[in-house]
Amino acid sequence: MLKADNVYKSYGGLDVLKGVNLSIDKGEVVSIVGASGAGKSTLLHILGTLDTPDSGMIMLNGIKMSSLPQKKMSQFRNEQIGFIFQFHNLFPEFTALENVCIPAFIKGNKQAKKRAGELLDILGLSGRYDHKPSELSGGEQQRVSVARALINDPSIVFADEPSGNLDSQSADDLHQLFFDLRKDMGQTFVIVTHNMELAGMADRKLEIKDGVITI
Repeated sequence: MLKADNVYKSYGGLDVLKGVNLSIDKGEVVSIVGASGAGKSTLLHILGTLDTPDSGMIMLNGIKMSSLPQKKMSQFRNEQIGFIFQFHNLFPEFTALENVCIPAFIKGNKQAKKRAGELLDILGLSGRYDHKPSELSGGEQQRVSVARALINDPSIVFADEPSGNLDSQSADDLHQLFFDLRKDMGQTFVIVTHNMELAGMADRKLEIKDGVITI
């Protein structure tokens, strides 16, 4: 499903990624670990098309990402890729249901509210549709962000330290949720994390060290 071939990236003369190679299969849960500053988030952003490599190739579902014009890239990203971040990035003025709907509205999905409600139900938030982020717990807010990531039925979901801002119980619940979603929906996840328990639960654990992937 996803392949990175000889990916390089540098910032301000500092080489962050030095020839990264990896492949991800459909339905896999893959964790990426490494020391702070090792390039984990940089790699995730490049894999998710939020950033571009200096050289090398990213392919998703057989499509070479660098071949897409910017407008097509944005459309592809919205429809095929989901993102979950450490800080949920919800819009404070919108309800949980409205936050989940946003990517689907952009896509032009007229069934967005129905699908958003279904996802919130699956994630245990059936009574929270009309609550704004300030009225939700940290764990609930992160579940809303998971629903938002799933609203367009993406091929793959990238999660960057998704439980880093949660208490231990909420983190455990979120971790289990990823694997429940993989089981029930066949969802593919790539998760950058410092949480070794979560990393160990994954089908594969990859480590970035000195700018390359080690296993």
